[in-house]
Amino acid sequence: MALSEFSLQYVTQKAIKGHALADLLAQHPSPYDYGGNDVDISMVQTRDSYWTMYFDGSRTFALAGVGIVIQSPNHNRWYFSFKLKFEYTNNQAKYEALIIGLGVLHDLWATRVLILGDSELVINQLNRTFCYMSCTLAPYHIVARYLAESFDGVTFKHISRVRNTDADELAQIASGTQLLGGKPGREIPVTR
Repeated sequence: MALSEFSLQYVTQKAIKGHALADLLAQHPSPYDYGGNDVDISMVQTRDSYWTMYFDGSRTFALAGVGIVIQSPNHNRWYFSFKLKFEYTNNQAKYEALIIGLGVLHDLWATRVLILGDSELVINQLNRTFCYMSCTLAPYHIVARYLAESFDGVTFKHISRVRNTDADELAQIASGTQLLGGKPGREIPVTR
């Protein structure tokens, strides 16, 4: 009422989708005193922007294979299984899985990545806890570190084999040590 003599016109602010609620609350503070910590905002969900990759490699006398599972921040999953055509050690196969998976994540434009694998040697070498002693693993380590540095954030974490079953089964399928479907009643999509 006091400002009516100035012929002001009210124009609503155009909201950007994600900021509409925050802008409304910032522009119109509550007349009630909530005491700061008493407001329940449990309806708000936040999602981290990490992509997750599980990897494993497997080697038999004749063949080697890799298994990779990639999960997007909104929990979509992709499964990959590849046969390796050259002779590899078990650790080389695991590094191959890691390098292929990092390449796929790079192609998916992932920026923050959580890498999970059951190879204590590979994970600890990438975390620089272990140094690589074998000259056969040095090139793999260099390529993996180079690819990892292309992301904004990368975390390498060792997990138990029990938590890495999908990638492990895919690697075993590719190397010929396990038939498709592994456990009764369980099927894993395979991409070659």
